[in-house]
Amino acid sequence: MQNSPASALSLTPAPCGWRATVLTERGDACVQEAPSFAEAVTAGFALISELRLAKGKARTVPVTVALPTRLAVHERLTLPSEDRDELTGMVRLQFEKSLPYPVEETSVGFQILSKSVAPAPPPDADEVQGLDEPKVPAAPLVQTTLLACGVHHAAAANLCASILDQQFPQRLTLWAMHVAAQAPAGETACGLWREEDDLAFGIFENRRLGFVEILSSPDDALATLPRTLMSAEMAGAPVAFHTVLLDPSLAAMSDSLAKFLGAPVLELTAQAGELPPGELVDFTPEAWRVEQARRERFRTRRNWIGAAAALYLVLVVGALAYLGIQSGRLGSLKKEAAALQSRGDTVLDRQTRWKALTPAIDRRRFTVELLFQTCQSLPGQETRITRFEFDLAKKELQIEGEALNPQQAVAFAEKLKACPELSDFRFEWGQPVILPNEHAQFRIFGNL
Repeated sequence: MQNSPASALSLTPAPCGWRATVLTERGDACVQEAPSFAEAVTAGFALISELRLAKGKARTVPVTVALPTRLAVHERLTLPSEDRDELTGMVRLQFEKSLPYPVEETSVGFQILSKSVAPAPPPDADEVQGLDEPKVPAAPLVQTTLLACGVHHAAAANLCASILDQQFPQRLTLWAMHVAAQAPAGETACGLWREEDDLAFGIFENRRLGFVEILSSPDDALATLPRTLMSAEMAGAPVAFHTVLLDPSLAAMSDSLAKFLGAPVLELTAQAGELPPGELVDFTPEAWRVEQARRERFRTRRNWIGAAAALYLVLVVGALAYLGIQSGRLGSLKKEAAALQSRGDTVLDRQTRWKALTPAIDRRRFTVELLFQTCQSLPGQETRITRFEFDLAKKELQIEGEALNPQQAVAFAEKLKACPELSDFRFEWGQPVILPNEHAQFRIFGNL
């Protein structure tokens, strides 16, 4: 495990303190408990250092924090809607009335506990009388029961002050909801556990938190439970339980709780329970996300700038080495060039003279040969050449003539272009001119 890099750091409440859990990429967990949140943060990052993160690998291990119950304001509500966006607006409106501080300074979330369908209200008798057509019956009303929770940003910042300078938590959740996730699915259960110096009691409905309250000390917990259960029943929470979840540090109360509540007692684990899909409530303030994104951009830019500077330095050193090598090669090439210059001048002189003599010795440049190839390309006897001129100096060939019709003139030009013996020429021609006798006069130009 010591050679596996860390992948996540989780900070959760523990009996009489806090627990830092470092997960590795192989799925192993390193756990360290501390008496305070700040000391748990220090212990968590010390564990990460011990796991030997790869040197030079610039990455931030994500941190999640499970908040204790004392930091959350919670209220069980039954609202006339099943749309999640509408429920969010209703919950915020309810908290605006009950919170002692502005709701804008609070992260609000909720877990849906159950949904019920209430029958539509009967039509008013006064409205029914006198109507010619029957009124469309109202749709049944869907009511949603949920537990809404709010966390004040200032309280969360005060708790997490020791970690905010290093990085912002990726997610803030409520530890009581993680405890609820350990309950058996499909059952109503309750739990008694310790958070720091507090003793918390919660009611769980199908692995969702339906009620939670801070109790007095463990010695007086059994005496205050009846009043707590009465408060939960008045709030609408069920108080008949299939299972009781108990913190291992409270094992001495196991028999008494089982007898009082009439349900078997199961031991809670130290690890956070996985919340059901779609029920993860994140209380992270939006300002934290914005600041963390800004830090990530700054860190990315800094890494890019460092990489660019290192690459630039490598390029400069490589360029200097390349220039030194090329300088030595240039000196040797100058010597070779001086030796080859005289030979090159001789070759160029021979090529110049050969080009000058080419028209005189290459029969394809003879005017008679060009005329012969031109006549061979005539499409028929009806096509006649009236002018043929080849300017050797300008390397231009002019052909004028008369064809029976424009099609024959164009066919003649195409045959000239396709003639292998005249392939060195680039032929151009315009639109044939129609003469009074309806013949077509053409003019073709060829350039070498």
